[in-house]
Amino acid sequence: MSDHRLGPALSMVRQGLSVGREFGLHSLEALLWVAESVEESVYVPRSLVRRDEGLSFTLANPPLRVGAFSSLRLYVDRVEVPAGQVRVGTGSPLLWRSAAEISRSAPLELRPGDPTRVRLDRVAPVAEREVTVRLELQNVAIPPLVWFEFTEAPRNEAPP
Repeated sequence: MSDHRLGPALSMVRQGLSVGREFGLHSLEALLWVAESVEESVYVPRSLVRRDEGLSFTLANPPLRVGAFSSLRLYVDRVEVPAGQVRVGTGSPLLWRSAAEISRSAPLELRPGDPTRVRLDRVAPVAEREVTVRLELQNVAIPPLVWFEFTEAPRNEAPP
């Protein structure tokens, strides 16, 4: 099997085994707990909703993932969603903007504790099954990419 995505996964397993060997299995359990805690503090669990227009979900914006971002890219099951089909709602009341409007001169600002709604227009899973959503944010101040990924089965939108 020659899958170029297998390399990073094997590297992570190798590094995990190295940490376990050097520091004990309790260290690996602690690292896993930290990773799960960060994931649960960024993505609002069970917020992935199937709407007539597409999908939506909510981010909680803990201090670890706040700042100004010059671009936002979103993938559903490894397929990039065109920026014009991604809308982000921030503030109170929610102010919506397209991911295509986000730039270095007009960054997306995420504030701690201020939830962010994300809507994917004209994007809906064909079957009722789990989907993997990956959100990539390019930080204005620090060039590295910040990304977050979750897998969940979307709930159906409640009727009005």
